[in-house]
Amino acid sequence: MPLALIESCRTRTDDEVAHLLQAVYEAQLAAFNVPPSDRQSRYVEHSPKWVLTPPDSSDNFILITIQMFPGRSAIAKQVFYQEILKRLGALGIHEVDVFIGLHESPVENWCIRNGRPAP
Repeated sequence: MPLALIESCRTRTDDEVAHLLQAVYEAQLAAFNVPPSDRQSRYVEHSPKWVLTPPDSSDNFILITIQMFPGRSAIAKQVFYQEILKRLGALGIHEVDVFIGLHESPVENWCIRNGRPAP
């Protein structure tokens, strides 16, 4: 059950945000084989004056952070990165404007819903 956070440095339309959320979700489905009902994603916009980005990036810069259980292979993670780049590229976001960070938290650190510990 990955938790996705997408952060942007510019205002986007509701349609653009919906497409970004869908793209990240579909990449998780393709690379990590998450259950179709596993949709925990957030989108946050920041003022460009409060975010430092790489010097070669544009105002399209996107930061994607995924928190997930440990155990996915390096190959699955590489597939995820490529799926993200492919899907965001189709939305007009160049790969130089995409930064992805994966955080693996031990299963005992997760409480999923209704106070239940993760499996």
